[in-house]
Amino acid sequence: MAYAGTCLCGDVSFSFQFDPMMQFQCHCSVCQRKFGSSLNALAMPEDELTVEGPVRVFTTKGGSGQEMHYGNCAVCGTSIWNKPEVLGGMLYLPAGLLAGQIEFKPTVELWSGGRPSFMAQAPTIKASFTDNGTVERIQELLENLDQRDAG
Repeated sequence: MAYAGTCLCGDVSFSFQFDPMMQFQCHCSVCQRKFGSSLNALAMPEDELTVEGPVRVFTTKGGSGQEMHYGNCAVCGTSIWNKPEVLGGMLYLPAGLLAGQIEFKPTVELWSGGRPSFMAQAPTIKASFTDNGTVERIQELLENLDQRDAG
């Protein structure tokens, strides 16, 4: 199934063909500052996302201590994607950008100790990590790989 969306002002559009490889929540302090609360996100290979329009990139250290790159609409500032150096080749889309297309059901929770007290753990969580999960543990939880093999 193909998915598509835009930023708030419509100057940036994006699309991708396959279902996300992971739906997750990140409760690290960097996501809390960037998004105003925990990040609800969809993970996919970077080369599967097509983005058109003016994107401004901001780079900082992520919760892992490695660089995290954020792609935001250069006009309205909407977060379009974030790309962690710790998972080279992967990127995250905020799940709200696809409201109405993908029902957000996170299966992984990162930095669980930082989850806000008002937020209960999602009932769909299969793995909860007190850190960034490490690459090896996260790779074991990737889904929809069959779509990519057939693609």
